[in-house]
Amino acid sequence: MYMRSNILIIAAAALTLTVTGCYKEREDTPVKVEGDTTSVALTYKLKASQALDDIYRNYGISGSHYVRESFPVQPGDPKYAYLWPYSAMFTAATLLKQTGFTDEVHQGYYTSTLAGMQGYLDASRQPAGYQSVPVSEGLADRFYDDNAITGIDMLEAYRLTRDGQLLSNAKICYEFCASAESPEAGGGLYWNEGVRNNPDDPNHIKATNVTALSATLALQLYQQEQNGAYLASAKRWYNWVKQYMLDPSDQIFWNSVWIKDGSINYAKWTYNSGAMIQNAALLYKITGEEAYLTDAKAWAQASYNFFTREVSNIGRFFVPHDPWFTAVLLRGYLELYEVDKNATYINSLVANVDYAWQHSRLPGTFQFYEDWSGSDLGRYYSLLTQIGMVEIYARISIWKNEQ
Repeated sequence: MYMRSNILIIAAAALTLTVTGCYKEREDTPVKVEGDTTSVALTYKLKASQALDDIYRNYGISGSHYVRESFPVQPGDPKYAYLWPYSAMFTAATLLKQTGFTDEVHQGYYTSTLAGMQGYLDASRQPAGYQSVPVSEGLADRFYDDNAITGIDMLEAYRLTRDGQLLSNAKICYEFCASAESPEAGGGLYWNEGVRNNPDDPNHIKATNVTALSATLALQLYQQEQNGAYLASAKRWYNWVKQYMLDPSDQIFWNSVWIKDGSINYAKWTYNSGAMIQNAALLYKITGEEAYLTDAKAWAQASYNFFTREVSNIGRFFVPHDPWFTAVLLRGYLELYEVDKNATYINSLVANVDYAWQHSRLPGTFQFYEDWSGSDLGRYYSLLTQIGMVEIYARISIWKNEQ
């Protein structure tokens, strides 16, 4: 079963932790990396490179473009990683290429993951879309948020390489996501194609993540082609999230609405805020309308207030779960920075991952803890946890214009 089928249960637990300001303390004792002083001086792009090298050593599958979902392997893992973390692998390889790595190893990462991505594309069902596991494993669920994420990843690579196939792939993702829109619950996009016709299923929902990320994809496609249809759909999806999913008490976004009875899943995740901050900044760049900039600034400040906490004798840290989610929050901060030049939130996140590099990795494999303060190993075995760190280090390198 796809890993996020349990998101409703997990999200409810996460909400309790987030709202109270607490975070899970594990019974196992984390082992800190001691005496690792020389690596502090590494550039961020070298940190990204070393982390990706380590991922390929531990998660790679010999003779295949694919990788494992976990290291060590966890009960219930699929044969190959799901689309979501694998697409994040493709983004990481693209970002390292953007930082200037052109050696055979790093080029190999890019070409291998690009080839692997096509293995997830299912054109047998219309509209075509990327499914959760490679098509070689049989037909599987197709998630709309996966496709929004994949489309954004394809555009990241297209902007770098100008490979027209990548733009075509992004459009496939957009069309698939657009097919998820319906008037139920006031608009917005479904989460999972497979349960659209089953209103009693708890995952028969309209979700913030797919609607916000699809808006990001549409806005980035509009930037490439100036097609008004992309801009119109992005505004419509943006407005739905803002109207129905924004908690007015703290300016943070709820997770989803169950269409059957209109009940809200009140869980709050960094990537939903990140996507909407990025969308607001993009809309301001495109339209020049100050209201969008006002939204972006308000949501950036709110996200920092809500998703960070003080750790005794160390400093202020972002929430100790889902580094990839926080990588999407960083995307929002970076998009806004291009407009307002306020580096406060970015600098705080940079300080977090600086600390994590020294204190929150397992020796030997150098896998990162899910909690950057070093208090909790969390899901250190998850490919998504590890690949999120590669993206963060690479984006910091690009932001700092490292040579």
